[in-house]
Amino acid sequence: MKFLLALLVSLSFLQANSYEGDVTAEEAYQMQKNGEAIIVDVRTTLEFIYTGHGEGFINIPAYYWTYDEKPIETRVKSADYEVKNSKVKDHVSAMKLYNAKEVVNKNFVKEVMEAMKMQNVSKVILVCRSGPRSSAAANVLAQEGITAYNLEDGFTFGWKDAGMPWGGQ
Repeated sequence: MKFLLALLVSLSFLQANSYEGDVTAEEAYQMQKNGEAIIVDVRTTLEFIYTGHGEGFINIPAYYWTYDEKPIETRVKSADYEVKNSKVKDHVSAMKLYNAKEVVNKNFVKEVMEAMKMQNVSKVILVCRSGPRSSAAANVLAQEGITAYNLEDGFTFGWKDAGMPWGGQ
C-alpha cells in the first residue's frame, strides 16, 4: 500500500496535474449543495464503510484489493510469536500473512460518468483519505475530458478536520 501511494505521488509530480485543481472542504460542500458537482470517494469499500464518509459522498473505488491468506500454519505461527513475545505485529508485518493484489477498477471512469449524468452535474470532486489517490484519480478523469477537482487534504485531514458533516463509521 505504501509503495502504491509513493508511486502515485511520484507520478503526479512527474506529470503536471491535468485536473482543475484542489478545493477546500467548504468549497466542495457548497458545490455539492448547489448541485454543481458530485463528490466521489475513491477509497476502497471497506475504508468507506468502516472509517466513515462525508455527507453525500458516492463510493466509486479507483481500485480494489484482493487477499489470499497464507496457510493456516503460517498464521498460527504468527499468532504464537505475538503471544510469546508480548508484541502485536504492525500492519506491515501482518500484511505478510496475505498475498495482497491490487486490482484497478476498470469501470471507474464509466461509473463516475454515470453518477454525474444521474445527478445532472458537469463537475466531480474526488476524495480519498488524505489526497494522493484522489489526486491521481482526478488526473485520470481529466485526461478523459471530465471536469475534475481534488478535495484538498482528503477526507481525514480536509473534510473531517474542517468540521463538515460525516458519519457512517
